[in-house]
Amino acid sequence: MKKLLFAASLFTVVAISAQETQERKRPERPTTEQQMKQFDDYGLTSAQKQKLQALYKERDAKFEKNKPSGERPQVPKDGQRPDDSKMKANFEKENKEFDGKLQSILTKEQYAKYQTNQKQHQKGGQKKGGQRPERKQEN
Repeated sequence: MKKLLFAASLFTVVAISAQETQERKRPERPTTEQQMKQFDDYGLTSAQKQKLQALYKERDAKFEKNKPSGERPQVPKDGQRPDDSKMKANFEKENKEFDGKLQSILTKEQYAKYQTNQKQHQKGGQKKGGQRPERKQEN
């Protein structure tokens, strides 16, 4: 009986240690070239393309500067970090600035097409203002 219990516990330990725990990693940000591909069928002039590339490079530089460190901050039990509302407000402000600059570069027709594509893209992903699914806490 002891041998059977020992074998079962040994099997359990080996099975548990064999499983790899995967950390949740944020997806990589698309490169400027990848971001520019969405404008391929907009009929952009070369001047518009250059301005858009500069705009995306500027935006990427801002994101890199404001990117959080590798350490995960401690999340209180209520699930809200103290600076969530500040971060969200800053994110929305930066998006509005980017959108305004983008609107000044594109023609009205191109901008309308861009907005339509953005709305379709949002339908496929998480909707604005939607709640993230609850994550299971690992103990």
